[in-house]
Amino acid sequence: MAYAPLIFDLHGVLLGRREPAGRQPAGEVLRQLRAAGHPLRFLTNSSSVGRQQVAKQLASAGIEADAGEVYTAAMTVAHYLRRCGRPRKLFVVGSDALRAELDAMCGGLLSWAAPEEADTVVASRDPALDDETLRRLARAAQPQLIATCRDLGFPDGDRIHPGPGQTVARVEQALDAQALVLGKPNPYALASVMDLPAPLSDCVVIGDSPLQDVALARNAGAKAVLVASGGDAPGGPAPDWRIDAIDQLLPLLCR
Repeated sequence: MAYAPLIFDLHGVLLGRREPAGRQPAGEVLRQLRAAGHPLRFLTNSSSVGRQQVAKQLASAGIEADAGEVYTAAMTVAHYLRRCGRPRKLFVVGSDALRAELDAMCGGLLSWAAPEEADTVVASRDPALDDETLRRLARAAQPQLIATCRDLGFPDGDRIHPGPGQTVARVEQALDAQALVLGKPNPYALASVMDLPAPLSDCVVIGDSPLQDVALARNAGAKAVLVASGGDAPGGPAPDWRIDAIDQLLPLLCR
């Protein structure tokens, strides 16, 4: 366990979180975890930012991270499409960053289609999604529907920003189909996308959501640390450990 790979959630754990007074900041804690030999990875359900931007966000919070250690929901979807290996007529409900990631990773397999002509639809957060687009999607001939995640919101300090969940539900209703959700708690990113130097059973997922992060760990066969957020959603599996401050990871993992 001394060198267990540590997989950190971002929002509510390293970003948008205030540590209790008198506790070590997250950047110092992660520096000590690296020094102890733990490989670090960062996993987010967000598809509206790229790896470089996430690394910059972490740096602005005092956390050193290489872009190559960052994995986003957009990367996960792109990996899945590339792994399937067949050409797609694709329509994306989501951000320009999501489109750019899909194009960069599997552009040779993709042709961008109008909503009614798509054979594949990728859905993520899109506050601008209108009823006309949904009506056009409903005319598509049973496209495969892929979603980044079902998160209803994510914390940023004292605010909760809307997540993709509402958008995904609207697209599912328009297509009368259930989406294949590739983000957390689906372990696809851990099992197939992430570069990990140890088996999943040796890994530790650190997050603030029982329904997303702890469930991800359970689905992957990894261990889970739940970071108390003050507003934990009810339900979900129990973590292996629960902490109230990030620096409580040090005696837990650096023994």
